Amino acid sequence: MSAKPPPIPELVYQRVMKVARFDGHMVMWIAGIGALLAAAGGSHTAAVAACLAAGTGAMEIHGSQQLARGNERGVNWLVRAQLLLMFVILAYATWQLTHFNEGLYRELIPQFREYTEQASRRYKVNNPYDALDDAQLMLLFRMCHTLLYAVVGFVTCIYQGLMARYYHKRRAAVAKALDIYYGVE
Repeated sequence: MSAKPPPIPELVYQRVMKVARFDGHMVMWIAGIGALLAAAGGSHTAAVAACLAAGTGAMEIHGSQQLARGNERGVNWLVRAQLLLMFVILAYATWQLTHFNEGLYRELIPQFREYTEQASRRYKVNNPYDALDDAQLMLLFRMCHTLLYAVVGFVTCIYQGLMARYYHKRRAAVAKALDIYYGVE
């Protein structure tokens, strides 16, 4: 079995540029919309976290722009943007894990019971939540809240970590491509 040949630097460079631009714009759009919605809903912590996340998208776009101008240090911006985004999301998830809003969920219990009752009638099934009292429902809400933010943190570590690794591992090929395009040493 023969070894796989190394990728062509120009193709690696173009792929890194595409990924960085797409990912940076997506992060900016999603986080920007999230910031507006959080601010409109009165969640200051979520709005600040979303603004910081949008800033990491801008960092990634800046890194891709530096690469487009032939500056090899743009890869540093790409890697740091991913690591900073991971930190911001992990900090927000940790804050959520330590600040469960029990009052909000208590207010939602009547709506939740009404919704599940309507759904059970519509689908002609027994409502499994009828057997739970309010304290048990609150425990269920707390467990779901904890599970949600634990999964968010776990997925963030994997995704942003792999994105940072993706950019870092292609640093040499990007440098070669820039040397070919721009004569950068």
